[in-house]
Amino acid sequence: MKYMALLLTVCVLMSMGCASKQVELSPPDQQQLQSARTGKDESLQGRDKRLKEGVVEEEELAKRDRDRMRDAYLKDQKDASQFKDILFDFDSYAIRDEYFPRLNEIGNWLKRNKGAKITIEGHCDEKGTVEYNLALGQKRAESVKAYLVKSGVDTAKVKTISYGKELPADPGHTEDAWARNRRASIKID
Repeated sequence: MKYMALLLTVCVLMSMGCASKQVELSPPDQQQLQSARTGKDESLQGRDKRLKEGVVEEEELAKRDRDRMRDAYLKDQKDASQFKDILFDFDSYAIRDEYFPRLNEIGNWLKRNKGAKITIEGHCDEKGTVEYNLALGQKRAESVKAYLVKSGVDTAKVKTISYGKELPADPGHTEDAWARNRRASIKID
């Protein structure tokens, strides 16, 4: 019985401590409570006003940096998707002078895009044996790789393969078609 009285006393005291009290809130807390009640965040309106007045917050700068980086990445991807073939003369794997600027652009792109890797595919026209064209296609791919590596591209970023005459760009049987098939194609891995 003694314990029961003690328990009853504790319960009465606890219920008195739970009576509602009026709490004084600081102005920022009042603003937050008002925002929660109305569903409008007054601090965002103040932020918009500060932005209009020319005050740029740290997160806005970070967003701008992310947008700038994304735009540069997308531009680089677009540039890379437009790598055009390097064409070769008949029975040759020497790079023609007109293609050095294009190869310099590819090299610069690879240097800017640290994680990017490419495969250079060597191709030939339909003249010659399978074995001869595979060897010539490999020499064409290797000559392009050698130029890129000499211009500062990491050799580990560039693979080569020869398809010989097996994958023509132009299936025709004319001099123009054969000229388009004597090429090195650059593919992004």
